[in-house]
Amino acid sequence: MKLFIRTHLPLLLVTLLQGIFIFFYYWFLGFQEKAHLLYVFMIQILTILLYLLFRWIQDVRVYRWLNDDQSPELNVPYLGKGEFSEALNERQNKILQAYNNQIQLIQADLDQRVTFLNQWVHQMKTPLSVVHLMIQDYDEELFQSIRKELYRLEDGLKTVLYSSRLSMFEKDYTIETVLLQDFLNELIIDNKRLFIQNRIIPKRQFPDNNLTVITDKKWLHFALGQIISNAVKYSSVKSETIVFRVEKQDENIVLEIRDFGVGIPSEDIKRIFEPYFTGVNGRSYQESTGMGLYLVKEIMGKLQHEFKLYSKVGEGTTFKVYF
Repeated sequence: MKLFIRTHLPLLLVTLLQGIFIFFYYWFLGFQEKAHLLYVFMIQILTILLYLLFRWIQDVRVYRWLNDDQSPELNVPYLGKGEFSEALNERQNKILQAYNNQIQLIQADLDQRVTFLNQWVHQMKTPLSVVHLMIQDYDEELFQSIRKELYRLEDGLKTVLYSSRLSMFEKDYTIETVLLQDFLNELIIDNKRLFIQNRIIPKRQFPDNNLTVITDKKWLHFALGQIISNAVKYSSVKSETIVFRVEKQDENIVLEIRDFGVGIPSEDIKRIFEPYFTGVNGRSYQESTGMGLYLVKEIMGKLQHEFKLYSKVGEGTTFKVYF
């Protein structure tokens, strides 16, 4: 209502000034019957009020739409049957149709790019697997270096694959009940080459009973894989241990991954989940893309798993997930 009044305030002022002018015009002409002059003035006021009432009835949905910040409706509501209103509605519909067509083209292009990336990543996995088979019987230092570089390639390919799929997360996830300790054992086995190459010993601190959580196994596997990769990368020169702990805290099941590496400087803590941010450690080790922890944050958010990260320079980093 306030917006409606402000919109039509100039019309009200003009009408009022016009009525005052007519009143005094006839007064000075000698027509000084106040009752008749007031009658004419009130008719004019009543006419404009009836017009405003008509406009309010026609436009009430528009003003409610403008005042509702939470409304998902993008189209301007019905404006009436006037020539201007119909022309405006027609123009609006053409613009919206053009935007919708453009969005569909962009979405189709994005889908094609994601499909191409997925196919390319899967094609690249084949020669990497072949190279692994070719050098699996050799343990010399040269072949150990090759294995390390192969792991970096595989990790980079997984990052590309999951970052491209992230925009289509809603189409590519399955929520299920997962036995957490069994899942972590599989995760550790899948990363055993990384642990062996960097001489890291994973230590398990699990309760006797196997706890279950509700999550998407594939996406959680990738996210925790990024945490493990960082833990190994920044602790291999300082520590030989990474601790995996599972415990029940009130209503939550908490997974903790702790390393005893170089730690993260306090000035970097607030920015480590930003895309492409490498920080002091990333520039020192020259292997960071700045995408790993960003993807972890996005995936945990989509899975609705709360997480926290604690770190102190020289003492290591602790990552906790709350299920």
